[in-house]
Amino acid sequence: MKIPILNIYYLLCYATQHMKEAGVVKASELNQLDQVQDLLSKLLAEGTLQLVRRGLDRGYQEVRSDLSGIRGRIDISNTVKRALRARGRVACIFEEMSHDVLHNRILKSTLDSLSKLPKLKGEESRNIRKNVSRARQKLGGISSIHLDRQAFGRVQLDRNRWAYRFLISICRLVHDRTLVDETTGEAHFREFDYEDTVMHKLFENFITGFYTREQKRYSVSEGKKISWINPAGATDADFGKIPGMFADVLLDSGARRIILDAKFYKKAFQSSPWSSRQKLHSGNLYQMLAYLRNREQTGLPGPKHEGILLYPQVESPIRVDVQLEGFRIQARGINLHQEWAGIHKDMLDILEN
Repeated sequence: MKIPILNIYYLLCYATQHMKEAGVVKASELNQLDQVQDLLSKLLAEGTLQLVRRGLDRGYQEVRSDLSGIRGRIDISNTVKRALRARGRVACIFEEMSHDVLHNRILKSTLDSLSKLPKLKGEESRNIRKNVSRARQKLGGISSIHLDRQAFGRVQLDRNRWAYRFLISICRLVHDRTLVDETTGEAHFREFDYEDTVMHKLFENFITGFYTREQKRYSVSEGKKISWINPAGATDADFGKIPGMFADVLLDSGARRIILDAKFYKKAFQSSPWSSRQKLHSGNLYQMLAYLRNREQTGLPGPKHEGILLYPQVESPIRVDVQLEGFRIQARGINLHQEWAGIHKDMLDILEN
């Protein structure tokens, strides 16, 4: 069962903390889409065209050129090697304002990638491809680059450039989902599934973004390190070999302290060869208990910690509530196939129990 495209759109907006964009595209338009690649293509093309209308970012770029006069600083080595002075020229290095900056290059290169994906059927898909082509043309003076993690890591955008930040997030998602056949050179977009690490991270970031925006009772933090209880006699060298613990989401208030761990599995329960009874994945519980024990002992005094394992609900409802070693641990499911209003309500209800 596929997650509706409209719901993936909202997941993406919350995950990137850009709910401003949730009203940019009409829900009725997204309901006509059937593939994630169409969704991302539509968002990127229309977002780029909006940027062009408002004015693309510019920045200083290094330019090397042979000039009859001096501009910037002289490249002495090149001037001498190429005997430019004899021709009345000087090799100069200077900076010039240009639209050909890294974040615009990433937009252009991602639009290039999308234009090479196999065509999808349907009138809406054809319209999206036309918009992708239009957006590429509007970026005609921008260079295309090879996209990799290092390129995305070099992008620096302040908070005022919220539109760019959202579009660069889409570009990164397209990059992570696109595979190129080394033999044929053909590009293919991988749809999301329940064993997908990218979708797992999107689900995790959605939870953080949702609770940060939609409730005020708890302070919300993500990826926060939980310190191990330092065993007596352990040397720094020995302790340094122990892997770190990082909670997906921490929700803290004066009344409750919750460690929430996102688990994006198609099946939250499993059965053993010797029993037909469905049970939670044992590793999930062991991990949660480790988080709870150690944060309880190494954190500041306060309410007793509790844990929530949050899964996407694919088949039957997921609702488990137990006490283990003095800690309350819940397992809950979110049905991502329902109307978004239901998802919104269910997410808030989890913190009420």
